[in-house]
Amino acid sequence: MNTYSLVLTLHVISIATWMMMLVYLPKLFVYHINAPQNAHATLTLQEGSLFKVGTVAMILSIKFGLILLYLNPYLLQSGGWLHLKLTLVAGMVVYHVTCKKFIRQFVQSGITQNVRFFKFFRVIPEITTALIILLSIAKPF
Repeated sequence: MNTYSLVLTLHVISIATWMMMLVYLPKLFVYHINAPQNAHATLTLQEGSLFKVGTVAMILSIKFGLILLYLNPYLLQSGGWLHLKLTLVAGMVVYHVTCKKFIRQFVQSGITQNVRFFKFFRVIPEITTALIILLSIAKPF
């Protein structure tokens, strides 16, 4: 296995881990809103732990992605698909930071969003991930 393939494999694994966190964490938010008061501390702990794992996965995803660009700088000239993909990744980083904001609000018992909001909110990384995969494989432009 060459270096590029190894880094690409690690990149895909870290992305999968990061995306699982981004999809599951809002589901925990829904549980948190619906849970009895005595379960809030446990849910807050779970949310925080999951967020930490997701943060490590996000950092690794970005690092491995940058290494891939270093190993194959031609990708930067391969078309607009990469620029759109990187824009979507930047959006996922913003989504990630927004999740941290919601965790803080739960800790402070100041969450203003409802279950319906989080059910919609959790679809965002699913759609974005599908678009990133499409762009990465099909390279449509």
